[in-house]
Amino acid sequence: MDYNIGRWLDDNVKKYGEYKQFIYLGAAGEQTWTNKQILDHAKALATGLQNIGVKKGDILGSVISNIPEIPEIMNGVTRMGAAYLPIIYMLTPAEIRYILQDSACKIVFTDDILLPKVREAAAGLNTIQKIIVIGKEGGPDIIPYSDLLKDSSKGNVADVDKEDLAILMYTSGTTGFPKGVMLTHNNLECQMKTGYSVWSCNPGDALLTTIPMNHIYGVLSCLEGYFSGFVNILMPPFDPRKVLDALKKYNVKIIPVVPTILIFMILVADPKKDDLSFVDLLISSGGPLAMDTIKQSEAILKKEITQGYGCTEVGGSIARQRRDWPRKPGSVGFPMPGLALKIVDDNDNEVPRGTEGEIICCGPIVTKGYLNKPKETAEALKGGWLHTGDLGKLDDVGELYVTGRKKDLIIKGGENIDPGVAEGWLYKHPAVLECAVVAIPDEKYGEEVGAAVVLKPGQKVTEEELLSYLGEKLHHFVAPKRIFFMEALPKTGLGKILKREIRRIIKEKMQNMSK
Repeated sequence: MDYNIGRWLDDNVKKYGEYKQFIYLGAAGEQTWTNKQILDHAKALATGLQNIGVKKGDILGSVISNIPEIPEIMNGVTRMGAAYLPIIYMLTPAEIRYILQDSACKIVFTDDILLPKVREAAAGLNTIQKIIVIGKEGGPDIIPYSDLLKDSSKGNVADVDKEDLAILMYTSGTTGFPKGVMLTHNNLECQMKTGYSVWSCNPGDALLTTIPMNHIYGVLSCLEGYFSGFVNILMPPFDPRKVLDALKKYNVKIIPVVPTILIFMILVADPKKDDLSFVDLLISSGGPLAMDTIKQSEAILKKEITQGYGCTEVGGSIARQRRDWPRKPGSVGFPMPGLALKIVDDNDNEVPRGTEGEIICCGPIVTKGYLNKPKETAEALKGGWLHTGDLGKLDDVGELYVTGRKKDLIIKGGENIDPGVAEGWLYKHPAVLECAVVAIPDEKYGEEVGAAVVLKPGQKVTEEELLSYLGEKLHHFVAPKRIFFMEALPKTGLGKILKREIRRIIKEKMQNMSK
């Protein structure tokens, strides 16, 4: 049996015939591609990549924004048996460089705008063989993307083993170093099939993608589209007013969002004209969704919110609310079909229903580990179960409620931010004795980055000075936005900093300041 996920596009054309599969709403207006056109480009790309020496098992990265070439690149790479590595284009050159070096990436796709950043990131890396640029003339180390699309007569789907690497995605961890999540062809095939069984749609239905296609959420929406036959609409950059207008214009049936996007949508929505009752699924995932936001959204948009919960390590979803089951406040639904899920204490003992503990799961959608990180892999997959680091509980019928995070990752607008990176820079400041970077409440992003700081005796520094210092070292999205000075950080008897207690103290400070 062939396990290559690249075949899903071929199957899509065979099953549904040629249809308008992809709509790109960019600055130049509407552009459309049929599934057959995307397939032809993907086959040509696979052939072109083979002609320049790319082999099965090679890792090919992409540092690109939401552009129309993404579906054909993703399919072209995976169909030839190589691994696709989407990299968040907002990262700094140093952060991109770490990923390129750690993964031993051989080829990088990028576009005109991001080329200078990629050049800086790849400078001196012997593993990088070529940079493929969309919309750019060639050079000594550059191949124009169009040069690879000259022959679509070949590019057949390569035979792969089900445990071969299909997609490699880097996600920040608590150590301060990004980790490459290895998702196999079998992982993604099982995720696609089980996902469709829970949130199926009709062929020809439109799905509007508002999230970055270098996020697992965006990747999954593209892959599930091939299986279900829906029309994928991509709209960059995110504009809440344009999104609301496009939903009606294109009679969109499915729109996946992260909580931040939902918040921006209701900020500009007009209840008199932005009735979204015609939408089949308004899905929120990628971060915690406050009950007040749910109530406000449903009142303004006239559409019930459907929630899901997942992570990169499972290729998307761990749990989804079902269509045939009443939505319960705070629930993220039932575990995905074929996925075993437990709530455990610190010793991995399963706790009774209704009791909070760590969410762990086991099944064919779970990653085989982190690239080049055996220690972190062993910790995350202890006993064969993925330890998510998230806290939750199951009710009496088995629905999951996510209540917090055992890990200290900050989820800002659906993106994971590792506090260890900012902490590293704070500790390098001559005035800082101790620090802890934590999530602080934020109305727009759900969570924002804040820092608790203890100064060295006799040292003085202002909040503005520390924020300016961090702003020079970090990308603005991940840099702390508030500094809270403390005389001492709360700790355990063994001297471990209690971040949960710090978050509580900061929350109280912010509430008192707002009064």
